[in-house]
Amino acid sequence: MLEQTARSRHGEFLNFNGTAGIWRRSAITESGGWQHDTLTEDLDLSYRAQLKGWKFIYLKDVVVPAELPPDMDGFKSQQHRWTKGSIQVCKKILGDVWRSDIPLGLKLEATAHLTSNFAYLLTLCTLVLMYPANFVMGSSWHKAVFVDVPVFFFASLSVVAFYITAQGAQSRFGWLKALPYVPMLLALGIGMSINNGKAVLEALLNQSSEFVRTPKYGIETKAQAVQQRSSYKAGKSIALWIEVTLTGYFAWMIALAADRGQWGSIPFLLLFFCGFGYVAAGSLMKRFSMSALQAPQAS
Repeated sequence: MLEQTARSRHGEFLNFNGTAGIWRRSAITESGGWQHDTLTEDLDLSYRAQLKGWKFIYLKDVVVPAELPPDMDGFKSQQHRWTKGSIQVCKKILGDVWRSDIPLGLKLEATAHLTSNFAYLLTLCTLVLMYPANFVMGSSWHKAVFVDVPVFFFASLSVVAFYITAQGAQSRFGWLKALPYVPMLLALGIGMSINNGKAVLEALLNQSSEFVRTPKYGIETKAQAVQQRSSYKAGKSIALWIEVTLTGYFAWMIALAADRGQWGSIPFLLLFFCGFGYVAAGSLMKRFSMSALQAPQAS
């Protein structure tokens, strides 16, 4: 509603929407066709086509039903594939972007677009620095005013404005009703940092992985969602146990901040605690439900 419309109007690089996109065969052929060396072959082809001079048009008034992953593990596998694939495309295409004769502004925007998922590595750095920043450097109003508030403000304001504006553009769900969900959205982004940071590192280290299809069940009601959640079995990953550990870690830091009377840092720590707790709980509930289903079969 917001990003694709803006990219289309300003002639910026636009990634193809696989759910509801139509290609000209000549555009695919001229751009080198579909290639399988990245996990996001649609993003790869989109950039190659636009470097050849083809233009994408986004029609925001054409509505096509789509299905979101119904459980946390499905969401994680989808986000892992998208994140890793975007970094693979960045490594493959960014040099061609800068060698092309497109305007400098488009080159800079394309660079920001293709490298945006590196932010997950910065989030991992934040996890390491969280304890010393709160309990070694100390807490004072000077630090809060000149360090904590500006960092939180500049790191979060653009994200909040982006999603609030997007929700406001949809008549069904206005921006005012979206406000209570903003903290949860920020927490979810934090909670996904282990899963997606792992994807970034895998892409940088050229670690290959199979294409894991996002589970789709044709779900239209909550009752169907509950029934179908157990039919998709997620792969094992150490990321889940890191998320569980971080949930306990931030619970301990919240208790420590309360004991020391550092009340100003608790809301920020709560974002991390809720984010990792929600993501980890979603995956653990899936595993418990799978175990419950398999127990009668084994007996």
